[in-house]
Amino acid sequence: MNAKEAAICGALIALSWIVHFLMRFTESITGELQAAVSISVYCLIVLLIRMSLLEASVVGLTTGVVLMTATASPFPLANIPSHWAGLVSCKIIADKMRGAEGELRPSSVSIAVLLATAVSFSVFVLASYYGILSFPDLAKGGAGVTEAVLDGRLTFGAFVTASLFKVGIPTMASNAVLSPILYSIASRGMSRWTTA
Repeated sequence: MNAKEAAICGALIALSWIVHFLMRFTESITGELQAAVSISVYCLIVLLIRMSLLEASVVGLTTGVVLMTATASPFPLANIPSHWAGLVSCKIIADKMRGAEGELRPSSVSIAVLLATAVSFSVFVLASYYGILSFPDLAKGGAGVTEAVLDGRLTFGAFVTASLFKVGIPTMASNAVLSPILYSIASRGMSRWTTA
């Protein structure tokens, strides 16, 4: 990754933080997790910049740590593995779908980000539920989810089902639609900036 690519990477992580912070209001609607439209923003990093798996892993961990500070979800630490998994899975899927020149069709972008969102959501739900059970002092109280998990009123199956319908599916759908639009805008801007 060269200096310009590193700057783009930093800017997209910062923009992801802003989007993730602004989406905190969705936690009050769902009662469990917040919508993660930020995934469609940070996935642009691996869609626009060709990088190694190691670089993507470092960027993914950094993104997870940064987004952890912007979340309203009941177990903030779950952001680290979930956003790492989202970014790395997007890189792997997108690299398999690239054309001969390294380009991505809008449908490929949509599929890569949709699957990355599904991976990130799955890891987040798992890490949130078992993180609350294992490290209750690191959980936030919001909407009584933490208490319901700890006293056994909210089983893992019920948590997954409610989270999937209230947050998972709407986030996957919105990211699948939004990502090709963001990619098109960002790739045009990046090509101008990197050739300047």
